[in-house]
Amino acid sequence: MIVLLAGAAFLTKMCYLSLAFNTLFTIAFLGIFYWYLRARFNLRVPLVLLALVFLALQVDALGNFFRLYGRQFGPMQYDEFSHLTVQVLVSPIIIWFVTRLLHGYGYRLPLILTAFFAATTVFSLSAAYEIIELWDELHFGGQRIWGKYDTATDLQWDLCGIIIGTVFSCIMLRTFQPVHDRARESALEQSQVSVARLP
Repeated sequence: MIVLLAGAAFLTKMCYLSLAFNTLFTIAFLGIFYWYLRARFNLRVPLVLLALVFLALQVDALGNFFRLYGRQFGPMQYDEFSHLTVQVLVSPIIIWFVTRLLHGYGYRLPLILTAFFAATTVFSLSAAYEIIELWDELHFGGQRIWGKYDTATDLQWDLCGIIIGTVFSCIMLRTFQPVHDRARESALEQSQVSVARLP
């Protein structure tokens, strides 16, 4: 719980902190997250997924450091690019985590269905982040909402990133599906076929 609160507080003030602090805090937070899941739930998060989360937070941190927000970045505003890219990069670890959680409770859903549930979770987290921006604007003197369409536009690009990230994840996460899980699922499918053939 303390780690989650620290993470929420970090997201609230991330845009006002130095690039060095953001980088070091992100590394420390992801390290604690990794070891907590490993010690508490015996889950080994693929390091490449944590690296993607690190890159996602760096997209935001670098945008703040170079004052790119509010500026054109290629064919879109940097804010739009940030929301799109961050969702693409964080979707794989969310889908992986939901898959492992369901497997831990004995549910063997197809990856595409698991990805759908995970995508709705990611979108809910995106909406929660917009609430954090609102709180910062109203109660902590921040300047995070730049117009009446800012929140809706952010969520629009979040959704685009989630869709792209979900498709990317379905391809990518097959690589990280444990071998014993694949063998178990194969055996389960064979047993189902054998039962279906019984007179």
